[in-house]
Amino acid sequence: MTDGAVTVAEAGEAAVLEVLSGAPVQVGDDPVGNGDDAAVLGPAWATVVTTDMLVEGTHFRRDLTGWRDLGRRAVAQNVSDVLAMGAECTRILVALAVPGRTTMREISDLADGIHSEAARSGAVVVGGDLTSADFVVVGVTAIGTLPHGAAPVRIDGAAPGDRIGLTGLPGRSAAGLALLLAGHPDGPLARAYRVPCTPVGTGTAARVTGASSLTDVSDGLLRDLSGLTRASGVAADLDRAALPVDPELFAAAESLGAADVDVRVLDWMLDGGEDHGLLGTFPPGCAVPDEFTIIGTIRAGEPGEVTIDGTARTPGGWDSARGAN
Repeated sequence: MTDGAVTVAEAGEAAVLEVLSGAPVQVGDDPVGNGDDAAVLGPAWATVVTTDMLVEGTHFRRDLTGWRDLGRRAVAQNVSDVLAMGAECTRILVALAVPGRTTMREISDLADGIHSEAARSGAVVVGGDLTSADFVVVGVTAIGTLPHGAAPVRIDGAAPGDRIGLTGLPGRSAAGLALLLAGHPDGPLARAYRVPCTPVGTGTAARVTGASSLTDVSDGLLRDLSGLTRASGVAADLDRAALPVDPELFAAAESLGAADVDVRVLDWMLDGGEDHGLLGTFPPGCAVPDEFTIIGTIRAGEPGEVTIDGTARTPGGWDSARGAN
């Protein structure tokens, strides 16, 4: 076993990839698991594939996020995209760029986070790649499957009269980041920022009950709902009183000295990103899984328009192209 104090440059690519990939493993009918040039997937009716990156300085700071949490977060944000198609995640691939001074202990912590989050999601790591860089980049590809005959739940299926459902408590990640940047001690909101808790199983539940559309809430509730309604050619009305609120948000806003606590909390809930819950629409008469809270309705109107209690609001949140809120 490699000494944890040894750097990546000293250990070499093979040793790092061995730690990242873990022991060779076969998945179901896959002809080739990890350890070869590429994994070969077994037969499936439909395969769901997504990829995303975490870039140091843009998506995370190492003084705020440890290596294990970074690994978990990288996997979680990709798994949530698979769930948003009504599928279950089965396999993970990891591409990593790190400075040569990175220690093998840090790589081991990263790998532990990657494998533990993959396992929580029912997936295994089947491969990866490594290169040297001046800063850390973790790229994850998540692969999921749909059962035979099951259609994916697309983002563009919402229709007037559908109810809007949301899993989880929005705004926790944004509040956690605000607390960390202000130097507040660790707590549940800070942990929500470091490692989002993806709602494993809820995408499948929504698909089975007949959801008309699904998407992952990663860039902010309003921005992602606006994207869903734009894709579907409809508008949405949110009911502020129906939004599920974590009481911790009010305490966080007060501790940060917000001039208007209620406004700060609402901003976090509507425009804070990286909660990685699921946002779905459910036609009239369709059962809504228990994990979803109904927060509004879909209506005919200007595609992409979202109102709060009848008042239009322009989405804030994260814009990946601009790299800013």
